[in-house]
Amino acid sequence: MKILLDDGMQIAVGTGIGKYSMSLYKGLLQNNVDVQLSDYIPPKKGKMYDRLHYLYYINSKDYQEYIKQFDYVLYTNYAVPFIKNIKTRYAVTIHDLVAFLYPDTLPFMYRFYSQAMIRNACEKADLIFTVSNSAKNDIVTKFPKVKNKIHAIWAGLYDDRKPLSEYPPYENCRLTDIDNVPFFLFVSTIEKRKNVGMVIDAFLKLKGEYAEASDYKLVLAGRPGYGYQEFVEKVNASKYSQDVIFAGYVSDSDCNRLYNHAKAFIFPTVYEGFGSAQIECMNCHLPIILSDIPTNREISREYGEFFNLRNLSSLEKKMSLFIFDKYNRNEKELLAVKYLKEFNWQMLSKLYFKLIQNHNDKKGVE
Repeated sequence: MKILLDDGMQIAVGTGIGKYSMSLYKGLLQNNVDVQLSDYIPPKKGKMYDRLHYLYYINSKDYQEYIKQFDYVLYTNYAVPFIKNIKTRYAVTIHDLVAFLYPDTLPFMYRFYSQAMIRNACEKADLIFTVSNSAKNDIVTKFPKVKNKIHAIWAGLYDDRKPLSEYPPYENCRLTDIDNVPFFLFVSTIEKRKNVGMVIDAFLKLKGEYAEASDYKLVLAGRPGYGYQEFVEKVNASKYSQDVIFAGYVSDSDCNRLYNHAKAFIFPTVYEGFGSAQIECMNCHLPIILSDIPTNREISREYGEFFNLRNLSSLEKKMSLFIFDKYNRNEKELLAVKYLKEFNWQMLSKLYFKLIQNHNDKKGVE
């Protein structure tokens, strides 16, 4: 069986889906699967232009002719051709349904694009993959007809977050001397849809209520997004403005060092398809305080410290575990070692191929 993995230009762009696509590709190769990676390179003339160019490309006659040599094309960025090639079967990964469940968190044109592509994928794909059982339930609820062709397979652990034995100097000057004080860590775009406001509010409340939190800082690592200035103004208006560090963009090296030194990672997401930060924290034995939503419960299980999204005090209480040294680190680290065995890319890629192969065999019988 010959497979083409089409990453939808995400590897070249360098997104999370790009990392997922490359890891899946390498895992398939390790399992001796005859798989080829798409050689499409986006023109890099802007996000919307590049998306439209890619859609034109996969719906062109040349592309349709090209993919006839493959038994399956695995589309890892949820966009599949509008034209169904009868000689080649389509498999697609749909990572989440944020465009349908939380449309207001996305720009209008991207929301429209995502919804259209996911609808088309559900109609045209022979097989659908997603990255958690929670995401699978969302997709089946929205598109009941896909129930018999959708499978949930977790993403694996990427190798850019790992325990360190040596610590290179921080490249970001805003992080100078941060290792000398206890701090909570948030890593993502600093924007409203990431629920950063709740993290700031809980931290400021913690500082105001407990003298034991006097040395603690909050590091917000990530590029500014929608609502960023409001967060800065809120912090500056408080008496703890020196304790909140807006680090901006951080390199992989700096991010890895932060993972190795933070007291806890805060993951306040309102919705998630998978959430790779969860297993990255496990790998670094970094405690994680996270929102009590189905996906997080599925991935982190007993390793996570969960808080109620509708209750600020719930988050503050979980943060207080660390200032009063009530976190059972030894027990959690044993759980991390146990759980991480389930996030091996070679093992997960083997499962992908097995499902594709089984589907192909059934079609052959028909």
